[in-house]
Amino acid sequence: MVRVIINCIILYIIPGGMMPYPDWVLTHKKPGMYVQKKDDHTYRIYRGHSERRPDKPYPVLVTDEYIGTITKEKGLIPAKVTIKGEVLVKRFGGFRLMSHVFRELARTLLKQYADQRVFLTSCMLVLYGRSSQALYAADWMSEAYGGLEFPLEQQYVGEAERIATGMHSSLASRFGDETAQVLESVAAVYRVRVNGVWVTSATAGSDWVVQKYGIQL
Repeated sequence: MVRVIINCIILYIIPGGMMPYPDWVLTHKKPGMYVQKKDDHTYRIYRGHSERRPDKPYPVLVTDEYIGTITKEKGLIPAKVTIKGEVLVKRFGGFRLMSHVFRELARTLLKQYADQRVFLTSCMLVLYGRSSQALYAADWMSEAYGGLEFPLEQQYVGEAERIATGMHSSLASRFGDETAQVLESVAAVYRVRVNGVWVTSATAGSDWVVQKYGIQL
């Protein structure tokens, strides 16, 4: 299973990947997309990204959107969207940035405290100025690290505040005068659960952060 996941990620990261796709498939495969072969005449195409998580030794492929089906005869056949059930929206960009910049810190705090509540509390203090169960539940951090309870116990609050102060300093060192603009831009990126699948909202307003600082949202 691990080998299959890694191979899929390699196919996504490296243009053309390990498997030669027909020209009529590559015509529709753009950066940030990956395809899965159904049979010799049909491929499914998705938009997605790979991300590292502190609890995984290998990159995880995250599907953002099912785009449709590609056939040689008809080309790209876009997926028909029929919304069934509830639609769930969670803030994504801010925590995605924090997870990228403070990846090693997250790993260290996980080892030290056995869960990520101190790290997540510090992230909430940076992103929202406070921490609470409601903020945790409305943010992607509740999907990345589910089943946690907030607020943090009082004996750990001071440590979380100290770490948040350090995070502010690190962000200022990395982004300089653009720190507030970076945080504001990525805050506009959400993840939306539609028909049982998580998709990432449009990122046009934060594309400059990706291009300038290499942070994939």
